[in-house]
Amino acid sequence: MELHNSWKRDFDVYDRLKELGVDLGNEVAAAPNGRRIASVTFTPAGLLFTSGTGGGTGAVTNDDGDVERGYDAGREAGIKHVTSLHWALHPFGTLNDVWYCVKCIGMVNSAGGGSFSKSPRVIDGYSEVFHDVFGGPLSRFANDGEDSSLSGWHARSAVAGFDLPGHCTVEPEMIVQVDPELAIRVIRERGPHA
Repeated sequence: MELHNSWKRDFDVYDRLKELGVDLGNEVAAAPNGRRIASVTFTPAGLLFTSGTGGGTGAVTNDDGDVERGYDAGREAGIKHVTSLHWALHPFGTLNDVWYCVKCIGMVNSAGGGSFSKSPRVIDGYSEVFHDVFGGPLSRFANDGEDSSLSGWHARSAVAGFDLPGHCTVEPEMIVQVDPELAIRVIRERGPHA
């Protein structure tokens, strides 16, 4: 399949990660022994689904400083997911094999009943990691909102009013697209879960 020009990148994702100071570590995807859930699941269509991951600690209020703390928690969760995707693809592929990001569902630990209204800003921290790494209008590498790629740009829900596990601040999920042939190779050789 020929990729749309907006998904093509003229940069190496790992160069951006290095410039952002992101260390992906040196551990491969964990074995399934004793794990309740997978961190990433591959489909034959090339869609990769991440499980929710926590960032930060504690609930967020409408206080501007608190919202920025939530934003930082979102960035923390985004870096965890990029790391999970890297190791889920390893050794069959790399993050450069991600064609584009599809959908983020971002949940924010906050009081319910309409008392918290700034969940989009909190989840921006998460979304911006994917723009930074893969390319998008919110990327710190963009000029006047234009990056050389839009492969990190995604649809999103940013919802609040949750009591999240471990009292984390955010728990987002991400769906990304890779070449179906790569996904099928991973499924055949390692299984659909990482």
